[in-house]
Amino acid sequence: MTRSAPWLLLLILFGVFLAVSAYLMQLRIEAGRDMPRWSVYSEERDGLAEAARFVRKLGWEPVALTRPMPQVPPGNAPRLLVMVEPEPTPFMSEGTAEFGKPEVRTLLRWVEQGNTLLLVGRRSNRIHQELGIDLTGDLAAARTEAAREAVPLEAGGYTEGVERLVVEGRDRIEARGGLPLWRVEDQTGAVLLRRGRGWVIVAADPALLTRRGLAQGDNGHWFYNVVRLHAADGRVFFDEFHHGIRSGGGFWRYLAFHGLEWTLLPVLLVLAVCIWSATVRLGPAVSPPADSEADAVNYASALARIYQRAGVRHLLGEGLARQFLGRLTQTLRLRRTATPDEIVAAWRVHTDNEPKDQADRLRGLLQRVGALRGGQPSERELLVLTRECDRFLHVGSAVRTATPLA
Repeated sequence: MTRSAPWLLLLILFGVFLAVSAYLMQLRIEAGRDMPRWSVYSEERDGLAEAARFVRKLGWEPVALTRPMPQVPPGNAPRLLVMVEPEPTPFMSEGTAEFGKPEVRTLLRWVEQGNTLLLVGRRSNRIHQELGIDLTGDLAAARTEAAREAVPLEAGGYTEGVERLVVEGRDRIEARGGLPLWRVEDQTGAVLLRRGRGWVIVAADPALLTRRGLAQGDNGHWFYNVVRLHAADGRVFFDEFHHGIRSGGGFWRYLAFHGLEWTLLPVLLVLAVCIWSATVRLGPAVSPPADSEADAVNYASALARIYQRAGVRHLLGEGLARQFLGRLTQTLRLRRTATPDEIVAAWRVHTDNEPKDQADRLRGLLQRVGALRGGQPSERELLVLTRECDRFLHVGSAVRTATPLA
């Protein structure tokens, strides 16, 4: 059992490392640090953790959605999805930083089933294009200029009780149709669109749902109106899938989303048994029997004797001729049935007539190789001719290296 002690110690250290890493990561998640921008888990300046607490105080349940919104079966209560500055999913984009058509089509089909999408952000994407909206965002003004008041418009229950809205930046929305919700310096800042049996609310300022945004003016009251009108199932979904927190992005996250982490326990047990069986010896050590390996020389000699007794020298001669002619015609880029005169002429062209004695040697070899077919050469003739052919091809390759082929 002494051999298993190092492996056991390594597994313990590895387990402690994983446990400490998971604990520290969980602490940072609970503290809302190092989370993506506009995430409902973030407590930073551009986080939406305050919006989630605001929804919970109103009596609704905030739900962080870490996968694409599933289609709602007919008869279910309408749902509200909040998307703030969504980022395109890499595996569905079309080579650029843009949403893919299938993804946008699926999202809008979900809206058409009677649900509501609250889309907030300064950057235009394919979702805006499909809705017929031209969004012009001003990031510089949002960072450098002070917040300004927006003028609420008559929009039914959406602006009911809302007398003062405070927004950041000089963002502008131009929509073909729809109901404007407020204006900023004579420019539309938010619009309500009908899509099938559902609704889409598009706002340009994502800071509306942050801690500082909800605390200014009647911004919180406007968000309450949206939740009251559209979160009929008692839940408000916050999109985290497009912020990089995805239950479908990895096997472990998929198991965690469905509460099936325990299914990895049998795999770990099997792995532990395999490690134990490889490290623990059962019974006394026994040296393996020595394998008798045939010497290469003996093997070659035995094979030569077989050929000699079989009397297949004519087959060896035909094989030698076929191999030599095949390599020559392939090198000279000729057909396999080329005549000796054609081969010699091509050799002279490709070697630029240097060295001159090579062409004469080639002609002689071709004649001797041709005589092998149909004949019964002696063993010595086969050996000598084989060496000469190999030597000629070796010298010829050196010449072709120095003189490139035409």
